[in-house]
Amino acid sequence: MRHILCCSLLATLAVGTPVVVPAATAGDSILPVIGEINDRQVTANLTARINQMIQAGQTTTREELASQLNRKECELKLVRPGKRRLSAAEIHEKYRAGVVVVAQPYLCGKCDRTHLQLASGFMLTSDGAFCTSHHIMNNRTTQTMVILTGDGRVAPVREVLAANANTDLLILRAEGSDYQPLPLATHAPVGSTVRIISHPNNRFYSLTEGIVSRHFALPRRRQAVSMLAVTADFAKGSSGAPVFNESGAVVASVNSTISSYYGTDDDGHQENLQMVFKNCVSARHVLDLIRTE
Repeated sequence: MRHILCCSLLATLAVGTPVVVPAATAGDSILPVIGEINDRQVTANLTARINQMIQAGQTTTREELASQLNRKECELKLVRPGKRRLSAAEIHEKYRAGVVVVAQPYLCGKCDRTHLQLASGFMLTSDGAFCTSHHIMNNRTTQTMVILTGDGRVAPVREVLAANANTDLLILRAEGSDYQPLPLATHAPVGSTVRIISHPNNRFYSLTEGIVSRHFALPRRRQAVSMLAVTADFAKGSSGAPVFNESGAVVASVNSTISSYYGTDDDGHQENLQMVFKNCVSARHVLDLIRTE
C-alpha cells in the first residue's frame, strides 16, 4: 500500500528581520479564487509566508502537535448536508474554500532553503477544525504545520483535536475563524458519482470525477476499517482530501493507492501495470472521532 504524500522541493528565500504576520482573514489571499493557478508561484508564496510565521514565533512545533496524538475524541458542531444534486462545477465553486492544503516545512540538510511536504484536508467547522490523514505526521523532520485554504488564506495549525492511527484520520484546529465547513455523510452506494478536490503532486485544487467502485473492509491492527475504492483520480499530495457525493457532502477521505501488476520480470521487478486501486477511508470513521453538539 502506498500512502499519497507529497514533498515539494520548491522553496523561497526568507531572511532578514522577523516579520509579524497578521492572523488569516478572508481577504488575505495568496491563491487566485478564480482563473488560472500558477502552482510554482503559489508554492513560493506559501513557503515565504510560512517562513515569516516561523521567524515571528507564530507557529506550533511539530513536537507539540505530535504530543497530542493520544486525543481520541473531540466535540464539534457540524453543518448539515444538503439534498439537492450538484454538478461538478457547482461543488467546486461552493466548497473549494473548505478544501485545504496541509503544508509541513522542513530542511533537507543539503541546502539552506525551506522545502514543503504537502497533503490535503477539509474543513469541518467555521472555527478552524479540519480533517486530514494521520500518516502525514510520520515525517519527524518537519518543523510545524500550516494550512492554505481554497480562498487563499494561510494559518498555523494550533492543536490536535482527535486522532486514530488505525483509521488513518486526524482532526486538527487551525487559527482563525469564518472558514467554509464541509458537511459529512455516510451514504455512498457502489456506482454513485463522486468528486475529489485535492493537490496531486503540487497541482493545487484539481477536480476529478468518478464512481464508487466497491466497499471493502481493510484489516488494520486488529480493526476492520471501512473503505471505499473510487475511480476518481488522485496522487501523492492528495492524502486527506475530501471525496464528495453528488449533494456535496464528504463521504470519505483520500487515503492510498495500490497498483496491480500482471507479473514480475527476471530481476523481480513488477511489470505490466494493469490497474490502480484508489482507496479512501469512509466518513463513518471521521464521525467516530466527533461528539456532535
